[in-house]
Amino acid sequence: MPKRILVLATSFLDELLTHPENEHTGKKMLEAIEEESNGEFIVDYQCGRNPAGKLSPEELANVWAVIADLEIYNADLLSRTAFNAGGSLSLIARYGVGYDSIDIEAAVKYGVLVTNTPAAPTLPTAEWTVSTLLDAAGRRIQHHERAGSGKSKTGPSRLDLSNRTLGIIGTGRIGRKTAELLSGFNMKILAYDRFPDSEWAESTGAEYTDLKQLCRDSDFITIHTGGNVQIIGEEELELMRPAAVLVNCARGNLVDNRAAYRAVESGKIYGYGLDEIWKEKDLDIKNLNIVTSPHVGSDTDRGKAAMREGSAKAVYDFFHGKDPENIVNPEVLKDSRKR
Repeated sequence: MPKRILVLATSFLDELLTHPENEHTGKKMLEAIEEESNGEFIVDYQCGRNPAGKLSPEELANVWAVIADLEIYNADLLSRTAFNAGGSLSLIARYGVGYDSIDIEAAVKYGVLVTNTPAAPTLPTAEWTVSTLLDAAGRRIQHHERAGSGKSKTGPSRLDLSNRTLGIIGTGRIGRKTAELLSGFNMKILAYDRFPDSEWAESTGAEYTDLKQLCRDSDFITIHTGGNVQIIGEEELELMRPAAVLVNCARGNLVDNRAAYRAVESGKIYGYGLDEIWKEKDLDIKNLNIVTSPHVGSDTDRGKAAMREGSAKAVYDFFHGKDPENIVNPEVLKDSRKR
């Protein structure tokens, strides 16, 4: 029975509007594996699968590599499907940056190499961050709804951006690119990161500070950290200015969304932008300056094409006995080279 390369990334086969040069590069790499293996490997596209649905061991039967969306790979699943547990799963190539949905400790234990595509979503996500910030600063949703229904403006004025203070939480690729895109507004930059990038700070004039000071002194705050640990809660929101805008185009659980709702509702802060589906069903955001989107930060043609290419290349390199780029758990490499 042939080994399967299972493609679960929901947008891997999407037709792209602007047709970037590398639109089909990822698919061609997977087709090359099928051709070179003479039937030993086949590519199985299951892009219509809902990532929120629990994966079963049966779905991973004879699966050698997965191009993964946000479905969960926990210790129980890996203990029943992974290479070192008697299964065939050897590689999980994340179609995107985050890998919180994968139990990395279990992946190491059971011999599954994990990769991601950290550079691919950088520009698209930074652009979406700027767009979200502008929407919240301009009360775009409220103005649209009123104008669209034939009503005139009510409520406070829009916020000025030029010569204000931008606070960046997390100065990795996306945080730095966001600062670059906003540079035309001549903003002072405050930054917070557990691992400060002193070279970047020196070149841009950014100033690293602690999180509380950043919350106190910033007019606009944008989050670009990884992980699942909440970084902005009620205490941090209390420190912010009444004209502050908070933007979270990283992960929804990095902010206490209920506390952010209360802060906007009470006028404690001016607005909140979130690139996640609003899950607080009992808190109606209509008529509030809260801007949401269904996690589409990297959902551009170039972003998709780059994630396709990066995730497929990890599979292609691994198939040819090469170490893939952007390995999350390099401890597995020594073992995987023996396969």
